[in-house]
Amino acid sequence: MNPFGNMLGGWARKRHRRDVERVIEHLQTLDNESVGLVLAIAAHHRNALLKDGIDLRDLTEFVKQMPGYVGDMMKAVGVLTKNKRHHDALGLQIWVCSLRCAGDPALQERGVALWAELKRGQKHVARARELVSKETGFDLDVTMANDVPVEFQKRT
Repeated sequence: MNPFGNMLGGWARKRHRRDVERVIEHLQTLDNESVGLVLAIAAHHRNALLKDGIDLRDLTEFVKQMPGYVGDMMKAVGVLTKNKRHHDALGLQIWVCSLRCAGDPALQERGVALWAELKRGQKHVARARELVSKETGFDLDVTMANDVPVEFQKRT
């Protein structure tokens, strides 16, 4: 890579690290039930994307095949935020951060930390789904909500 590319790569890595750190810090402020809601919404986004042919079950392979897709997801996060759909934006931001961490070995440990926070909500996903359905009439598809991407499973 040329010096300009190295500079841009370093800048992007710092920005991506900062973004994932912000999401992790936000999750750390939430109780387990609220994390369950975030996890339920993130799972719903993954399942909706899967129905559209976007498979986020192997993040490393996805990043290799479609490296520019993260930019499209970031635009969607921006639209959701602009429209004051903050829960949806955070659910999609989980996948933005996960893809960035899967695609950059220097960020791998941050992906593990992100999913460690999300695991706190696993027991509360079903209740979050019920709550969303009761309050909005919308049924979240929480299939695979308890599946941690293989890239971020703690190896002990």
